[in-house]
Amino acid sequence: MSARSPFEVQELCDYMVDFLHDGPASLKACALVCTSMVSSAQHHLFHEVQFGNGVKWRDGGACKRFCELITSSPHLAPLVYRVRACFTPEVLGRLREVELPNLRYLALFRPLKDNLASKPIQEAASLICRRSIRDLKLQDLAIQSMEDFILLFQHRVDDLDKLTLSSIHVHFIENTPVDNVLRTPKPKLKGLSYNSVMFSHSWLADASFPFDLTALEEMDIGGAMTETWRRMLEVNRLSLRKFWINAQEVNTRFTKTPVPPTLLARLPALQVLTIGSLGEELKDVEILLDGIPPRHRLQLVRLMLMTRPIEDMLQHLGTAVMRFECDVEVALQPFYSPDSNKDDMVNLVKSAFRELVEQGRLFVLS
Repeated sequence: MSARSPFEVQELCDYMVDFLHDGPASLKACALVCTSMVSSAQHHLFHEVQFGNGVKWRDGGACKRFCELITSSPHLAPLVYRVRACFTPEVLGRLREVELPNLRYLALFRPLKDNLASKPIQEAASLICRRSIRDLKLQDLAIQSMEDFILLFQHRVDDLDKLTLSSIHVHFIENTPVDNVLRTPKPKLKGLSYNSVMFSHSWLADASFPFDLTALEEMDIGGAMTETWRRMLEVNRLSLRKFWINAQEVNTRFTKTPVPPTLLARLPALQVLTIGSLGEELKDVEILLDGIPPRHRLQLVRLMLMTRPIEDMLQHLGTAVMRFECDVEVALQPFYSPDSNKDDMVNLVKSAFRELVEQGRLFVLS
């Protein structure tokens, strides 16, 4: 490579490995080329680790080989930043034996074909308590009792940036031990994302919940705005910076207790607003946005369109968001009608938000 080349060797290696990232076999070949390739390939191979695809009988062997490799080559351990692991004693028991000093994100999920008999609470708790973990996701777990949920966090003393609870079901709440209720001080939680529409979430308001929920900066309620969520929103309204709400919460056709259009105006620190909407109900999005003062300090409005929008309504919505000086992101869910495709949808949005496109403030995700 020429000495005057604008690219460094390592940067070129990164580009090549990025290109080959979807083919692990190709990455291994890259690692044999030169030292720079080895470094780049290792980064991409170990940055995020998942054991199998959630199929129980595959995960154990993959985890065993991973832990043996980390033990024999400890220089690889700092490269691991994200881990997705199935909620089984074999996998979690092995993981807790290895040091991963830069592990920031941990996701625990119930594997396929699991009979729900295994409850590796202690193994999971020993992982969750690690100080380096700032982002935790629990997915598809059936928790027997509130006490079991609390035990997952029994050793956690550090604050957490974000907790994501996806399809979590706590069977029994009423038998919570008093000593757990009185645990103080609780670690603080900055962000809470809850996506479990099929299950009750009233247990989040239980006094024994293992985190302090009085200074949330991010809330994603992922469902109906129930009384539990309204109370939590009121408690955290001065600290919230990121908030997700479904537009239909203002529509009496969808809820018996619609939220007032001025709801968002009561969140003075709000910077990132995400609104989920059915495409044919874009008027509800306008109603929510109209409740926000024009001089609000919004930095990003994200619109999640879950069905094909009506063109006229999309034009009106494009006009409504123009009064804000922030960026606008439109995310198109892949539910296109038979007579349309992704490109049609993208062009439809760009046409409706033409002025934002010209100003470079529109981003379309599809």
